[in-house]
Amino acid sequence: MTNAFYKDNNGNYAFDTTVLEQAFKEARKIYKERGFMREMGKGIAPAITTVDMAKAWMSEGHPFTCEKSEEVCANALRVLEAARKNGIPIFHTTTGYVGDRQWDLPRWDEKIPMSALDINTHWLEIDPKLKPQPEEPVIHKKYASNFFGTHLAQTLTYLGVDTVIVMGATACACVRHTVMDSTGYGFKTIIPEGTIGDRVPGVVEWNMFDMEAKFADVLTVDEVVEYLLSIDNSVYKKPERKLDKELVTN
Repeated sequence: MTNAFYKDNNGNYAFDTTVLEQAFKEARKIYKERGFMREMGKGIAPAITTVDMAKAWMSEGHPFTCEKSEEVCANALRVLEAARKNGIPIFHTTTGYVGDRQWDLPRWDEKIPMSALDINTHWLEIDPKLKPQPEEPVIHKKYASNFFGTHLAQTLTYLGVDTVIVMGATACACVRHTVMDSTGYGFKTIIPEGTIGDRVPGVVEWNMFDMEAKFADVLTVDEVVEYLLSIDNSVYKKPERKLDKELVTN
């Protein structure tokens, strides 16, 4: 068997992605012959949801820090800026827990250090490399999927969204489960290449291949940007309205 790991010039272990590329090339033939890897296509009312693109994942110095976060954020920012320019809804999420005893911490902590995600620390802020805007909601989730135990699906449905663009971390867990749930809730699902992070070499490549085979369309960032800029944002159902500020008293 070919060894996919090698040491780079700095003596660090790196991953030879050509090994996976060769395997995927043959696997694509098998999948397509059996009717997998069909295109879901694009709808007329997309929304974006980022998955755990907070500092804990996208900046250095945390147990959850992902590889190539600078590149991932730069690619994601291009998609987000196109959406902002054209009035496309954007929903961020991050995973975090409250208080000293963290009563809201699930059993997941028995496998990985979820207790390190204190929702009241700067680590749970959406990474500034994404230039998050005040009008972009941040949903605090407790488990992997952006949809599990949150109001995201109901909100997207209320807005008339038919397509969800997913970016973030990590490929093997929170992104994957978000993508699966997005399709499960009936949304066309798109993943822009280069906008997904993870900590272990090869994990992004494998999960991107498998999600494209079964749950989502994988498109280039350029394709997604062009798609977002083509949207007529009058398709969203939520009407423009002024906040009832006069009802608020000090």
